Amino acid sequence: MQSTPAGTRSSCGRHAVVMRGRVGGMAVRGARHHRGMDPSLGWLVIGVLLGLVMGAIAAWATGARVVARERVRAAQAEGALAVARSDADALRAQQGASRALSELLEPVRDSLEGLRRSSERAGRERAAAESAIAEQMSAVRDRYQSLEAVTGQLAAALARGQTRGQWGEMQLEGLLQHAGLLEGAHVIRQESRRGEDGVVRPDIVVRMPGGGEILVDAKFPFDAYWQAVGAEDPGQRDLLLRKHAADVLSRARELSGKRYSDSLASPDFVVMFLPLESLLSAALEVDGLLLEKAFERKVVLATPTTMLALLRTVAFGYQRQLMADNAEQIREAGAEMLNRLGVLVEHLEGMRRGLDQAVRGYNSFVGSFDRQAMRQARRMNELGVDASRGLEAPSVLDVALRESDPAALRS
Repeated sequence: MQSTPAGTRSSCGRHAVVMRGRVGGMAVRGARHHRGMDPSLGWLVIGVLLGLVMGAIAAWATGARVVARERVRAAQAEGALAVARSDADALRAQQGASRALSELLEPVRDSLEGLRRSSERAGRERAAAESAIAEQMSAVRDRYQSLEAVTGQLAAALARGQTRGQWGEMQLEGLLQHAGLLEGAHVIRQESRRGEDGVVRPDIVVRMPGGGEILVDAKFPFDAYWQAVGAEDPGQRDLLLRKHAADVLSRARELSGKRYSDSLASPDFVVMFLPLESLLSAALEVDGLLLEKAFERKVVLATPTTMLALLRTVAFGYQRQLMADNAEQIREAGAEMLNRLGVLVEHLEGMRRGLDQAVRGYNSFVGSFDRQAMRQARRMNELGVDASRGLEAPSVLDVALRESDPAALRS
């Protein structure tokens, strides 16, 4: 059983005493009247008294249960209050920790915010870059298509021999400009020559200093090479390159048959110009003796690199010839200048002699003036003749003029 509080026990005891007093008084009063009352009435009174006692006991038990429930409720309320206080303390601690954590996380939030802005900016820049790249890719695609079309047109144009010759001449013109050779003075285009088989006409004639000339032909084979470049089958490509090498050698035989080298002013060869380095390198890959075979036919295979070296060598020869042609004029101009300097030196020597005579005459005059005039003037001054202004004899010039030797210049 649960323990009953002291205040509750005292209250219940007083109530029981009162009840017992009431019951005892009633019992005494009943005993006093018993003698004159009915026995059934006595039992009735006893029953009532017993009911009252039982009711009091029931009321006390109910009060005890109510008190116990209230004590349980109070204990639960105190426990709940303690839990609430503990929760409040924990909440306050959590709030303090949350504030401290918030202060610690403030730089992190700032960094995250900066990172978010940077990410947004990077996203915008990436979108702009992707848009620009897309535009550039579209432009590149358009240019590629245009280039492909132009390449096709160029390939179709180069399929004709006359067009290939004109393109080779254009390449030669650029090389001539780089070398410093001028058309008309150093280079002649399409000059006709008479050979054994009739009139021949090289594309370019390069005049050499001293009267020689170099004949250049700008027509070249191209069809097999272009087909080999576009071939995907290695075997087919090899066959086309071999055909290209054979075409180059065939063109060399054709130039050799024109006998350009029979010209007295020309060296013992003619230049076959190939405007692409790969035209010669591709042919040499399949025929390593191609250069020697062409040399045997007095044909020199030249690419832009070797042709520019040849043309610059010719330009250097012109510079040397110009210096040689001007050497006599330079010597004559130098001799004339030396003669004129000799005349100037003679005039200068005459001036020196004249100045020397003037200085000597001046000094002679000063000496004579001092002896003839100043001595007499001083004597008249001693005799008492006063002059309004003083007389001073001029000083003698003591100047030595440097002499020049005209013979030193002639020697």
